[in-house]
Amino acid sequence: MRSKRFILQIFIGLISLGAVVFAQEGRPPVRLKVTDNVVAIPNSIIHLHQIAEIECEQVGVASRIGAIDIDEFSSTENELSISSSQLGIRLRLAGYRLSDFEIVGPSSVKVIKAKHVTAGGARAVEVMARQLNAVKPLDVEAFEPEKYLADVLRRSLLKEYSIADSDLHVNVEQVTNFPTDIAGLSSLKILPIGRAELPLGNQLFAGMIDTTAKSEVVFRVRAKVSVYRDFAVAKEDIPVGTELTFKNLKSERRLVSTRTTSSSFLTYVNALGKTTTKDLEKYALLKPSSVSRIKASERILVKRNTLIDVIARSGSLSVELKNVKALSDGALGERIEFIHPRTKRKTKARVLDAYSALID
Repeated sequence: MRSKRFILQIFIGLISLGAVVFAQEGRPPVRLKVTDNVVAIPNSIIHLHQIAEIECEQVGVASRIGAIDIDEFSSTENELSISSSQLGIRLRLAGYRLSDFEIVGPSSVKVIKAKHVTAGGARAVEVMARQLNAVKPLDVEAFEPEKYLADVLRRSLLKEYSIADSDLHVNVEQVTNFPTDIAGLSSLKILPIGRAELPLGNQLFAGMIDTTAKSEVVFRVRAKVSVYRDFAVAKEDIPVGTELTFKNLKSERRLVSTRTTSSSFLTYVNALGKTTTKDLEKYALLKPSSVSRIKASERILVKRNTLIDVIARSGSLSVELKNVKALSDGALGERIEFIHPRTKRKTKARVLDAYSALID
């Protein structure tokens, strides 16, 4: 009777072992990455996800593995040391074979109960920062290369081009072949920089990282580069032939994402001093075709052979010469030649407007 009971136990054991083997065959490989030498947790029971990052193709499997308890603080303990071999033992107890998992990183981790870490302690900043490891696996925010590379690319563009920090916007939309198994990003570069113009709009950049394990790692970054421009806007209805000044123009900042849009409208600085070639409505953006190509100060006011008045000043005295023939063309502020009526010599005077010039 006793021998039959023994045989029955062996038979049940073989069935259980077969179930474990079958389950093992269907498990995906698991990689445990121990990233820190010291971690802090808020509770007494230490779970695997608080010590190591779990890399697995199936999120559900990673969550179940992360929930495995590794150790527990006693009522008198505030620190525990967990070894990587201890993690391996717990995985094997959970039914995983040695070939099913890999453990990388520090060989041991010091775990501290968070409430026993004082704010003034030497390790406080370092330990408190690692409390993120105490969050459940499903709540841990994964590393997003898009956000990180957007900042790197933005700093590279600011360094290369003369543009204000507040004017530049970079949104990384896609990263291809970005490495996830490197320790540091200090040598990260995004190329090509050095274009003649700021690369506005959707652009494809190449990234490169020099590592000790690999000579170089190359990846791709697709980003949308935008800038703010100070466009000229009409403050009121402006008739044709009017000079544009701060009185009838205002500056309005708008986000520009393509070079075409950027060149379709005039900036405030480029519009000042020019003359309208058509009637403009209030609040209208100014296009290059809406104004003359040259500023009012560059227009020819006095033409050759026209008669003008020339004013000569000496201290508080001034003499005005009427109907003097100009011998050359002149814009506002330029010097033109004329024959002095009394000396009969060529003399120069500065253009004041379309009808007069000043000898200074």
